[in-house]
Amino acid sequence: MNTSIPFFLTALFAACLISCSHSPVYTVRISGEGADFFPDSSRVLVYSDGVDYRYDAPVGSACLDKGRFNISFQDSIVRVYTLLFENELKQGSFQAFDLFSDRTPLHFVFSRKYGIIRATVKGSPDNEEIYANKQKYFDTYEVIDSMQYELARQIASRYGENSFPEEGSREYADMVAAYDSINRMYQKITEESGYQAWQENRIRHHKSLAGLVKVKNRIENDIASICIDQKSAIDTAWLNLYQAYREIYPDSWLVGQTDKLLATLEGITPGKPYPDFSAPSLDGKRYRLSELIAGKIAVLDCWASWCRPCRQHSMELIPIYEKYRDQGFTVVGVAREYGSLDNMRHAIQTDGYPWIQLYDLDGTEGIWNLYCLSTGGGGIFLIGKDGKIVEKVFDINTIQDYLEKQLSL
Repeated sequence: MNTSIPFFLTALFAACLISCSHSPVYTVRISGEGADFFPDSSRVLVYSDGVDYRYDAPVGSACLDKGRFNISFQDSIVRVYTLLFENELKQGSFQAFDLFSDRTPLHFVFSRKYGIIRATVKGSPDNEEIYANKQKYFDTYEVIDSMQYELARQIASRYGENSFPEEGSREYADMVAAYDSINRMYQKITEESGYQAWQENRIRHHKSLAGLVKVKNRIENDIASICIDQKSAIDTAWLNLYQAYREIYPDSWLVGQTDKLLATLEGITPGKPYPDFSAPSLDGKRYRLSELIAGKIAVLDCWASWCRPCRQHSMELIPIYEKYRDQGFTVVGVAREYGSLDNMRHAIQTDGYPWIQLYDLDGTEGIWNLYCLSTGGGGIFLIGKDGKIVEKVFDINTIQDYLEKQLSL
């Protein structure tokens, strides 16, 4: 395990993303049947990969008609999209069905077993490969699905939907024991079935866009862990595997996205110059971060009105700011808001932040992506007087410790 980026990738960070300006536009056609376990009024939605389903609009949608639907949208390069059912999305618990936006019409056949929606597809080899992998998973763990479904059915029939026996009761202990038993069986199947080895072997020796998605997702998960706690690492074996895929699919949109992720991680590494940006403020003006913090030790406080932990950390910064603001220290806040700025204004007034506040409304400024924050609430970055990132802060006390050392020099 290694957090450093191998040499062969460092040359990629400066590369531009793939340009689609000269690619011909084509129509992506998706159809489906068998989803009649949802009402006809329910919609089927298709989203771009990586968006926030809570706020971003789908690229295409259609109403179910006796379990059937047809969706079409335009694209100019093969990308990853996700198909969802609106009924499930509104409930907050949903299954996602990935697909590639290639020129071959894609047809889904849905069914439901043990409460799980399954799909078989007819389309391009790459799209069919995605669901061949999923079918292997279902075949391997079907007994687990059946046990979980039966246990959940028994609990619901006795205590009602979304209800459980009273904690501390014998019935509650029996329920916990039953789930523990299922978990142990899951672990046993995982160890004895060889599924994980089969999956990894297929990714390594049967290279396809479906395999590249899994490699990208693994790297993306490692990067997310690093950005959250900075205690994890990107597995160099997966980076090497990505390089092998990159040589096969050099012009793939997936390669462009993965290169961008790796470049973003490199950009917020301690010791690197902070990524500069401009953003609007509530006073109607636009400010550049480099102009606000020039020559000072600074904290970039990325937060959101809807993120309680973020706001708590921001409030913890206030006494530090007041103590050192006249000694070459400043704070710049950036709020990630959706729809309107009303909640941001209310939070600033309630919490009493005394520093300048910028905003990234609906992600239009791209600051969260620039600082490897994805769709999360935020993060705090300590920046030295030399304009280089000192660290991503997880304990506010480290900021005061740093200031005491630097300002006493």
